[in-house]
Amino acid sequence: MDRRTADKVFIEGLEIEALIGIYDWERRVRQPLQIDVEMAFDNRVPAASDAIADTLDYKAVSKRLIAFVSQSAFGLVETLAERCAALILDEFAVSHVRLKLSKPGAVRGARAVGVVIERTRVARTAMPALDAAMKPASVTTSPRPPRPAAKSKPASKFQAATCPAYLSLGSNIDAGVNLRKAVAALRQRFGEVTVSPVYRTPAHGFTGPDFLNAIAIIESDIHPFALNDWLHDLELKQGRDRRDASYSDRPLDVDIIYFGDLVLEGPGDFQLPRPELHHAYVLKPLADVAPDFVDPVRNMTLARLWAAHPQAATPPRRIDLVL
Repeated sequence: MDRRTADKVFIEGLEIEALIGIYDWERRVRQPLQIDVEMAFDNRVPAASDAIADTLDYKAVSKRLIAFVSQSAFGLVETLAERCAALILDEFAVSHVRLKLSKPGAVRGARAVGVVIERTRVARTAMPALDAAMKPASVTTSPRPPRPAAKSKPASKFQAATCPAYLSLGSNIDAGVNLRKAVAALRQRFGEVTVSPVYRTPAHGFTGPDFLNAIAIIESDIHPFALNDWLHDLELKQGRDRRDASYSDRPLDVDIIYFGDLVLEGPGDFQLPRPELHHAYVLKPLADVAPDFVDPVRNMTLARLWAAHPQAATPPRRIDLVL
């Protein structure tokens, strides 16, 4: 059957988490990937027999992809896409495959980026150089113990890697209500949340109600840019107008101060650690909740940083508010 007119069996929107990327932070946090695949298959055979044994088992293909991708640690989506296509061609009765591998949230302003490839079994057997290049390459990361064979660990047992994220929360409009809503949303999405005491601070740079400020620590299962976008969406849901001037009333303001020990600059004003660390209303609750955490730039614990702060003797006023 000519592959251009062949029937297709497809899997759409298969979501898998994996280590993927070339940056240091990408080697520590699993990122969501999405795979769409079309496989050439003569569906006239199962249509005539009405027998499940004659079909291309898309569930088996899905499980095999999940097992493989979940345990992979490639630097490039191009490499991972090639390996997935080769796996399908080698292990299933498929002569041609079209595979789209998407990396959601990798570029700000874009829903996803990625690659689309088409491969045939005939083309691959005629390309030994490509086959040699497809063999697993070493990844420039810290040594890790050998992974178990994919079939020894059901796909449902894979756990997402996480990284602690230290978030600064602030509000001066219905502050208590909005901070509680924010923490509740964090718990619903990320599970357990460690919350610092709450401090009252006068508005800075403009005239307005006092701010309430706190720190929340979560275990993020998404990369820092995706987390930043999620937090922006949370601000919008609670009434934040991101067109506001830098100094203005805020129903909710959430910033990532630390993402593990990453030191990172991204598009716009994205920076880790966040520069706001020098504010007493950020550093004091951080030191309360994580005194032994070592700042990756200053190489000092948060307790020591707060002890050296100009306001250490006159800290912001702590209030009795449970978040």
